[in-house]
Amino acid sequence: MLNLKKKILDYFSEHGHEKSPEAETKLILFNAFRNKYQVLNKFSELFTEKSAVKFPLTPEIEEEAMRMAAERIKGIPLQHITGNQFFFEHDYSVNSHVLIPRPETEILISNIIDHIKKNWTNTPFRFAELGLGSGILSTEILFHFKKSIGIASEISSQAIAMARQNLDIIIGVGNWEDRFSIIEPGDTHIGFEVFEEYRPMDIIFSNPPYVSVNDEIENEVLRYEPHTALFPMIGAANEGEKENPNYFYENFLKHHHKILKPDGIAFFEIPHERADAIKHEFQNAGFSKIGIVDDLTGRPRLLIAQK
Repeated sequence: MLNLKKKILDYFSEHGHEKSPEAETKLILFNAFRNKYQVLNKFSELFTEKSAVKFPLTPEIEEEAMRMAAERIKGIPLQHITGNQFFFEHDYSVNSHVLIPRPETEILISNIIDHIKKNWTNTPFRFAELGLGSGILSTEILFHFKKSIGIASEISSQAIAMARQNLDIIIGVGNWEDRFSIIEPGDTHIGFEVFEEYRPMDIIFSNPPYVSVNDEIENEVLRYEPHTALFPMIGAANEGEKENPNYFYENFLKHHHKILKPDGIAFFEIPHERADAIKHEFQNAGFSKIGIVDDLTGRPRLLIAQK
């Protein structure tokens, strides 16, 4: 395996691929071996002294690994090539119809789970998520808290299909439908008002579309990740409507009285460029308890709000 690892690293170097080549090579190796040996579940299982005996290298594995490396140097996200991304405590299936789970969003789910443990450890609670995507946030809540009851909205039918697949694998087929529902709005303008017909929630959370066309965005993200999950009102913007990257935060503040309990709490991933402006909007809406949590780079990334 060491020879194959060097071959991939040399291939990356020859083609000028400098984005975490060591880490990406290990992920390519792990997925190539896992495709062959279905019993290989943990990353650490492959990189041990006994792995060569348990999981011998075959020509098919080498061919698969080099195929992945060739796709990667074209700029295709590694997660789209492998079809998965580890997030928080589980390995999630992903594709081009959903955002790739990112470390910043683990800060969001960690804070939500910590709050739930302090307030609803052994009691039922209700939650809602706007923008289900691949299902990473709601799935982790359902997994960790068996008495939770939730609902989520998602504009993309392809993303819903991916989320259902992840729910089936992680929660179990037939084990989540009785306590979790998915709504598919018919319009990109529809936000939190979709939850108004349901009972008010204890917790509302979202990693909504919040990217502005003026923000610094990696070309790889623009080319391969779904724009409806990045840009608010992308459909309307294409028709000449003025951009509003804070659309879904403002939409929540417009409807929060009907969808969030008086003692409820809201968690939002936010853009660091507009963190102060968003916080100010929540203060003007009457939220007196507002916390901002920084990401791993020290930039504001999470807003927590209570009345």
